[in-house]
Amino acid sequence: MRKNRTKRAGSRLTFTIVIANMIGLFILLLGSFALTQYRDGLVQAKLEGVRAQAQIIADVLAQVAIDETTCQPVEEADIAAQEETAICALSLRQRDVREVFNRVWDSFEGRVRIFNAPQTFDDPPIADARELLLEDVVLREDEIVAQTLPPLDQNNNVIRSFEDEGLWRRVSRFFSRDFRAEARRRTLEDELNAALASSPFAEERGAASVRLDEEGELVASVSVPIRRVQAIYGIVTAESGGIDTLVEDARLSILPFFGWAVAAAILSSLLLTTMIAQPIRQLAIASDKVREGISAAGRARIPDFTYRKDEIGELSASLKSMTQAIYARMEAIESFAADVSHELKNPLTSIRSASETLQLAKTPEQQAKLLAVIQKDVARMDRLITDISNASRLDAELARETREAVGLGRLIKDIVASYGHTAGDGAASVQFEEPMDEIYILGNPTALSQVIRNLIDNARSFSPEGGAVRLTLERAKTRHSKSRIIVEDDGPGIPPDHLESIFNRFYTKRPQGSAFGNNSGLGLAISRQIVNSHGGRIFAENRLKNPEDKDGDRLGARFIVELPDA
Repeated sequence: MRKNRTKRAGSRLTFTIVIANMIGLFILLLGSFALTQYRDGLVQAKLEGVRAQAQIIADVLAQVAIDETTCQPVEEADIAAQEETAICALSLRQRDVREVFNRVWDSFEGRVRIFNAPQTFDDPPIADARELLLEDVVLREDEIVAQTLPPLDQNNNVIRSFEDEGLWRRVSRFFSRDFRAEARRRTLEDELNAALASSPFAEERGAASVRLDEEGELVASVSVPIRRVQAIYGIVTAESGGIDTLVEDARLSILPFFGWAVAAAILSSLLLTTMIAQPIRQLAIASDKVREGISAAGRARIPDFTYRKDEIGELSASLKSMTQAIYARMEAIESFAADVSHELKNPLTSIRSASETLQLAKTPEQQAKLLAVIQKDVARMDRLITDISNASRLDAELARETREAVGLGRLIKDIVASYGHTAGDGAASVQFEEPMDEIYILGNPTALSQVIRNLIDNARSFSPEGGAVRLTLERAKTRHSKSRIIVEDDGPGIPPDHLESIFNRFYTKRPQGSAFGNNSGLGLAISRQIVNSHGGRIFAENRLKNPEDKDGDRLGARFIVELPDA
């Protein structure tokens, strides 16, 4: 697995970081192509400008270009009747219209077309604007350009070939396809008919629309009736294009910023890769080395990133701690195996020696003595194997155990009572003074019972004949709430330099005169393991005749167990 990691040039995490950073940018880029709000604002501004231009031209033409040579005077009272029946030909003088456009229109630009109005109100809606076209002029700032434009298309759908357009325009028009499709459905004839039907009292006269011109370009178009009083003599249609160009320019202006954003995203991805992906990869490779090192009986070092105050530093510290725990467990297993081998070898050697000597024994007394030695060593092996089995299963049992509220006073009282029933002649008595108030902790009552029994058995094994083992339960006077179980005996005490080593596995060094072989040396080690799993601690000290003299006469040993309260 490690070989695959070292050979792989890329990194999935690096790729993920780059893609994650780029997705947002591409979404932003695609969103910029829509530019719906910007485009609608631009179209509205165009329509307002074109409307103002068309209304001015319509007002001017209404004053100077109306042809009234064929009209009869109409009284004011007859104006209403004029709405139903035309009593004169309503038209514009083309010479005056051209004269108007020969003036300088400094602020005007775009295309202006002048149409004659239908002659009667009973005429059907305009079907072909070309029949009514009077003038078609393109205005630009500081100049007037009169040109002949291509004829109007009936359906207004003459579109330039897509192949003649650049890639950028193709993309831009692709994102505007819905808007352009709606504009394609609008025709100049519809706009002219809407202008004729518009009310003269409306705040915005005429009709406005966004449609496609003969070249397939979007134009903002406004048609305003040339009206005097209630009579309509013609229609001014003003158009302003450039919408496509302005939108495309706005989209194009985003590209440099998008390029900088892409560069920033790539740089940030590389930075994140350096700060995150590479350290994680190094930790993964080191973890593989640890696994391979375990099988090869070697050791590997986890990279130290604990100087980083982030999750990578926490991960590095956790992996280092885990690796150290694994190596410590391996050393403990190796040491435990060596100790087990040594402890089992001693009684086996004794049994073999006794069995060989038994064949040479001549008297029944000698044979009985050798058989007693063999039986004692067999019992010792049985006890040792039982304790080793319990110690080997202890980790798994502690990992699976369930915790519950345990009343320590009642638990100790029941255990002490059992020793009162089983005490032999001359064995040390076990005494316990139950506290006034019960003390509860969160723990496993079975495991805690084993700790208390181990401490009592150990104290009784060192106590002189007729001695006493005293148990005390109290609440520790510390900043953190803890309960203390104290076990005292009247034995020889513990050498000061062995106060800690007595908790090691297979510690069996005993004072001169004590019975040898009655203990496996695992009781205190198991007790410490159980207490540690409950978040507490266990330690030993001597009961001194003079507490200020550490090397003075010892009155016995004292074991203290501290456990956190529930």
